[in-house]
Amino acid sequence: MLLQDLAVKIRWAAYKNVPEDWTDIRHQKNVHSFYWIRSGKGCFRSAKGDYEAESGQLFYLEPGLNMHMAARGGSELRMIMILFDCTRLSGEIGRWLHPSPVERLDLPDRSAFEGEHAALLDTGLSRIVESWTPGTPVRETEAHAALLGLVARLHADLTPEQDLAKTRFEQGVELIGQRFAEPFTAEQLAAELHVSVSHLRKLFLRYAGETPKRFLSRLRLRHAERYLLHTDWSLHEIARACGYSDEFHFSRMFKKERGLPPSTFRKQHGKDE
Repeated sequence: MLLQDLAVKIRWAAYKNVPEDWTDIRHQKNVHSFYWIRSGKGCFRSAKGDYEAESGQLFYLEPGLNMHMAARGGSELRMIMILFDCTRLSGEIGRWLHPSPVERLDLPDRSAFEGEHAALLDTGLSRIVESWTPGTPVRETEAHAALLGLVARLHADLTPEQDLAKTRFEQGVELIGQRFAEPFTAEQLAAELHVSVSHLRKLFLRYAGETPKRFLSRLRLRHAERYLLHTDWSLHEIARACGYSDEFHFSRMFKKERGLPPSTFRKQHGKDE
């Protein structure tokens, strides 16, 4: 999953403080949920197992998961609760593909944080709760942006180091981003990552939903579109800047993907050749 393709919509965000005898079930099961334990103790029980909840723990509940929750330990249980939809968006400039719901984020069911990390997470989640004001576009947008940033940081912090496959994929994406302007091939990328071409293809199909060749081609086209829209560069200059062998190759590939020549695309969007 590419984090930059994610979009979120918060359905509920609130502080939740419950008494020592509190019990409840998960009512809204069609959304993603974060439960951050600020203080107190409790128990979260699902088909995946029983989890003792205590201060500094973050629970992530995927859509469809049944959960029974209860306070424990003879004291108030203080939490932050955020319920949200999550969708994957993809497309090109001026052309979006249909959104596809994310069934599960690549996060553990339960994670523990201490010290500075716990304080930063508490601050970030509190900011989301305090920003989210339904019906107020600016504050809702701020809350959604904060949630996306938090999800990205959690992915970075909680991805297991032993997940070599995902690490290889992310290294491949970074290399493509650095070298798309060069005559870079899938064979060269595989060699630099010390994997076979077939394994590289499997990695990109698994995490990006497309082959490395297609990923590189789309990246080059996105950069080419930006140059067409925001510079007065010639087609020859754009072709060189985006890794095409010459302007004829660039024009042929652009027309194949966009349905019109790059010069026509530029004219239609306010730039003259």
